[in-house]
Formats: sequence, C-alpha cells, structure tokens
Amino acid sequence: MADGMTNRARFFAKAQPRLETATPLLRFLAGPHAEAVAAVWPAPHKGFFALPAARRHAAAILLARGERDLAGLARLLERQRDSEIARRLVRDGEISGLMKAMSRMGETQWRSEDYERFVDLFADPRANRVLRHMVELRPEQLNLIHVLPSVLREANLVAHVSNLQAARDLALAFELVRRIRGEAEMRRVADGLIKAKSPQSLFEKAADALEPDQFRGPVPVPVLPAPFKAVRDRKALEKVALAFENCLRDFTGDLVLGRMAVFTWTGEPPIALALRWDPAGWRLAEAEAARNEEAPEAVLRQIVEVLEAAGVRTGPSAWNLANRLRRHPHGDVELVDESWREQLELGQLWD
Repeated sequence: MADGMTNRARFFAKAQPRLETATPLLRFLAGPHAEAVAAVWPAPHKGFFALPAARRHAAAILLARGERDLAGLARLLERQRDSEIARRLVRDGEISGLMKAMSRMGETQWRSEDYERFVDLFADPRANRVLRHMVELRPEQLNLIHVLPSVLREANLVAHVSNLQAARDLALAFELVRRIRGEAEMRRVADGLIKAKSPQSLFEKAADALEPDQFRGPVPVPVLPAPFKAVRDRKALEKVALAFENCLRDFTGDLVLGRMAVFTWTGEPPIALALRWDPAGWRLAEAEAARNEEAPEAVLRQIVEVLEAAGVRTGPSAWNLANRLRRHPHGDVELVDESWREQLELGQLWD
C-alpha cells in the first residue's frame, strides 16, 4: 500500500492527468465523476474499485466540491476510519450513521446536486430518521423528501407519497394552511397528516385542511404601485377588454362580488392581470399581453415580485389544489413542469 501511495504521489507531482483516462467500466460506475476519479486512481482504477460503495460515493462528493489534494484524498478513503471521512463530508453536522446510510446508495455514482441534497437532508433530524428507515437510497426518493416541509418528513407519511408531484402538492397545501388557518393550527394539521393510515386518508386530510372552519368573504383588494393600474368600473373593464382583445368582460359578476380584481401593467409591453380571491387570499390567476399572448418572462418576474410583496400569492387556487389532492391516491395527476412559469399555474380563472 505504501509503495502504491508513493507512486501515486510521484504521478501527481510530474504531470496533470491526461484527458480520456477513465475506462468504460469506470465511466459506467462514476458517470460525471469518472475523469476526476481517474485522476486519483489511474487506469485500471483498482484502488477505487476496491473501496466499499460508501467510500466511492464519498470520493465523488469530495471531488465534486473541488478537492485538490488528490494524494491526500486517496489516503483518506483508503486508510482512514469512516468517522474521519464523515467529518470531511458534513464538517459541523451529525456524522453518526452517515457512512452506513451511504452504503445504501447503490453502486453507481450520483450527480453532485443529488449528493449535496442528501447531505442537507441527513442534517435535518426528521429527514435523518426517514433516511435511516429506508432499505435503499435513490436520488428520486431524496427529491421527494426534500420537497416536503421539515415537519412532514416522517417515515410513515413519506411511505404514502408515491411521486414528486404528490409531494409538491402536499408542501403547497401545507403553506396554504398557514394562510388559511394561521401558524398555530399548522402543528395540529401536521400531526393529523403524519397519523394518516393510508394514501387516501393522507390526501383527504390535506384537502380538508384547505377548507376554513369559519366562512368569510373576500378581503380588500391589494393596493399596487405604478405601473399597475386598477380597473374599478365597467367602463374601464370594457376599455381594457377591447384594448387587449380578451374575455375579461365575461367575469363582470365576479368583479362585482369582489372575488376577482383586474389590473393593467402599463409598462412595455402592457399586461392585463387578473387576481382571484379564495380562502388562502388573493392569487395571481392570469397575466397576458394583448390577444392572449404570454407575458415576457422578465416582465412577469417583475410583476410577481411586486405582487408577492403585497401579499398576493401564485400557484393553483385552494379549490383546485384540494381537488388535485383527492385525485393523487388514484394516480391520475400529471406532473406540473418544473419551470418557474409553469409553477405559477396561470390560466385558472374559474375555480
């Protein structure tokens, strides 16, 4: 072993590793980390292949973080105790059980962002308990756990969540519960969700929590600064509908009842906006340029930033989200695109 380490040190001292040094087997196992691994353990990479799976994953993490002492990295992974490696991975966090958990990550290396997500979750006490219960760890499972708020990261709840969209909708519902019921009620709702005995029970409880116990009407429409301009009467609404060539006049009844508000963004290009009220508050329901063309993303981001500062949220209506939650146990909910624009879920004018 000593001769091997000495030879490796000489190798690094003489020259930088050439490109294309990874063998096909290493490329298969190490994926995006293959060349970095090959710089530490040159072909045929016997030292790397001899490492336990957890240590191979540790190598990928440290190399992805920019580890430059390659000979020192090899010594760490080949000679040091698991606890020393764990301290390098998490620095100030909990290290007990880390390497054991990493031994359940499988034989192939993960993407750098998936590793960092794992390290972050391992540091969260609730997520840590979930990870310890899992027979094997996979990136898609960690993505699901990561989406959930910390208070919902319990093994029995996670077992009822079958896909990423279901996790997203639960997390969103929990945020809307805060808006509808207040901070004090969130703990009680969380306890009820955690105790659910089946997916049907879990998602039904989440949907029910979106219905307020006390009935109340819409709160006042937010006051927005220039270049927003409020549409306050029928004449102004007709003018905007004609100028933008849209169907806003169809919503006169909702405007009269105070469940909807229309604004124009008088910047460039001009944008017509519709806000709708539900138990979770005012929500951006639509934002379009003339003739129902999409608002440019840069302009839309400006608009959303101002709206959020005024307490207006984005995303699905509370009613539509509740309906979606009740459908999750039946597996007929499609994954919403992860892009920022799609996550706004604009176009929900009827709810």
